[in-house]
Amino acid sequence: MGKLCTLCPRKCKIDRSKGDTGLCRSGNDIVVARSMVHMWEEPPISGTHGSGAIFFSGCSLRCVFCQNRPISHDCVGKVMSESELGALMLELQEKDVHNINLVTPTHFADKIASVLEKVKPRLNIPIVYNCGGYESKESVQMLKGLVDIYLPDFKYASDSLAVKYSNAPKYSYYAAAALAEMVESVGRPVFFRDTSGEEIMKSGVIVRHLVLPSSRRDSMEVLDIIAKTVGVKNVRLSLMSQYTPEFALNCNIPCLHRKVTSFEYNSVLDHAEKLGFEGYFQDRSSACTNYTPEF
Repeated sequence: MGKLCTLCPRKCKIDRSKGDTGLCRSGNDIVVARSMVHMWEEPPISGTHGSGAIFFSGCSLRCVFCQNRPISHDCVGKVMSESELGALMLELQEKDVHNINLVTPTHFADKIASVLEKVKPRLNIPIVYNCGGYESKESVQMLKGLVDIYLPDFKYASDSLAVKYSNAPKYSYYAAAALAEMVESVGRPVFFRDTSGEEIMKSGVIVRHLVLPSSRRDSMEVLDIIAKTVGVKNVRLSLMSQYTPEFALNCNIPCLHRKVTSFEYNSVLDHAEKLGFEGYFQDRSSACTNYTPEF
């Protein structure tokens, strides 16, 4: 990163070493909100033993429907040194988790790379980079050889929606470029069977997309962009229906104050199947509980 921060597409170029903060509201110190054995990720990530999740405070997005607002917007958490973060990864590995799951890590990518260079030789489980999709190609390149599994969102095709809902100009442009770099870095999805017979991911990319109210056509366009950018066989798709309006009640966007309808979700699901995506598709009954950790 040097002195001027360019870790995400915003390229704020602020000097975090002096305590300055950009939109992510993060200074020079790593801040961790919580670590846990996480059982609510996609099946090949959580498996039967859980994912060793480390939730970082702050975020380079400003999603009006964010479910983790206390940590993403308010930056609640504990300051950690690089050595402490490395020790935390090793502690989670001792709990027999399937992977180390770095949640919202973008604004600490350079420090995470430094930690992984030191600790990865002592880890015998994959590293998951669980991000919002608004990534710089350069940051992904910096992590090559250190991250095994990418778990990015691809939230929007429309730039107007990206700005309105997440204050993320040119979101689809940057998300597509980063996704292509992720696939280039880790290749096609690779799985193995654990002792219980469960299929667990060893390496590759799972792309998440959350269907939003009144946005089914944008969701279909997102799937078209993913298919065109990397091909349907080079990633797995996680198509989510669990949008929770309670997290958006304070925003002045009425269409976000309701749940996604079965028609909206099924329309996008039909399009995903028509394109030939494989992956993880939620039933309507799974909305809001399976993928939402408690803070």
